[in-house]
Amino acid sequence: MPRDVLVLSTTAPQPVDLVEAGAGIAPDLRVRTLEGGAVTEIVDRRGDAVLSVQVPELVENAAEVARLAPWASVDAPVWWTEAWVPWGAAGDVGVEIVRAFAAAFDAQVLVEDGS
Repeated sequence: MPRDVLVLSTTAPQPVDLVEAGAGIAPDLRVRTLEGGAVTEIVDRRGDAVLSVQVPELVENAAEVARLAPWASVDAPVWWTEAWVPWGAAGDVGVEIVRAFAAAFDAQVLVEDGS
């Protein structure tokens, strides 16, 4: 079971931000999409995902953002992006990539392990 990651931003994340973040962290990784583009993955040479990112959704209800992400300090409307990384070393690379991805558009990140 992977670790959940949540990215919240006031600007819509762009797929190019994910690709650039991955290339900056581990240039030997590749990108693929699943489910008609609903999920973008960063994968290793064997095809194992180190990071999976779902298409962002715009959440306009401030009460819902506060209820689901009480740690966040962004006001609605907010772009809600769910992602997943495996546990272990591959997941550590994924977390590093998602943090760089989020930094590209000044987003807040919560990784399931509490970081």
